[in-house]
Amino acid sequence: MKSTKFVTACYIMSFIGAHHPRLLSTATIAKWVNTHAARARQIVSLLVKAELLESSRGGGGGVRLAKSANAITLLDIYDAVGDSEMFQFSIDNPFSQWADHCGVHDVLQNMRGSIEEQARREFRKIRLSQVFVPWDEETTRAAAAKHRGKCAVTPA
Repeated sequence: MKSTKFVTACYIMSFIGAHHPRLLSTATIAKWVNTHAARARQIVSLLVKAELLESSRGGGGGVRLAKSANAITLLDIYDAVGDSEMFQFSIDNPFSQWADHCGVHDVLQNMRGSIEEQARREFRKIRLSQVFVPWDEETTRAAAAKHRGKCAVTPA
């Protein structure tokens, strides 16, 4: 089974970044990112713990970016959510009697590590600010109309 935690975290961070500096509830985030509220809370908690988001409690509380979107990379998000290895494929040898005569395990193990290192280098290059368009009042109104007036985000 493939994990979607990192991808969901990227969507969450881009949504929060697009609305910065507004405080957003996890219920609003979950609705717009199309994920279950409990999953949004779990991922937001990891992002707060990694100091990518700051949170405030109470009726007017919510979360927002803890630093500028330009200072956050996709690698920061990946590391924050602690997703398992990016490229998980089984390299266990089902032909155990053939293991002494076969180098497939070693080749795949080395390749998997190399792929992950390359992906981490690429993630480090991409800033959160590159993956969203800031929302203004007009964009917010258009999105609210599109969602049949169910928009929980209001202009600042």
